Amino acid sequence: MALNNRKLDHILEDRGLTNLDPDTLWQVKAILSELEGEQLLKNSKKIISSDFVAEKATANYLRAVVEQNWVIISQNNRIIEKLSSKS
Repeated sequence: MALNNRKLDHILEDRGLTNLDPDTLWQVKAILSELEGEQLLKNSKKIISSDFVAEKATANYLRAVVEQNWVIISQNNRIIEKLSSKS
């Protein structure tokens, strides 16, 4: 299941990632589509309805890693913009 553009834009906006370069944006879309397909995004029905504590914990850890990656992507994007403006 692919994400629709509105949902994708909302996710990126929530994380301050609205000005990504086209290559990074393509990669982010691919990652989000994969997560959506596996129902691993934040409000996934699969994770919310799971009755297994270990599965919930694993899903929460994976979501935390994904969120940390958004921070890294945002920081890298700002660094690239600053370096590009000095050229």
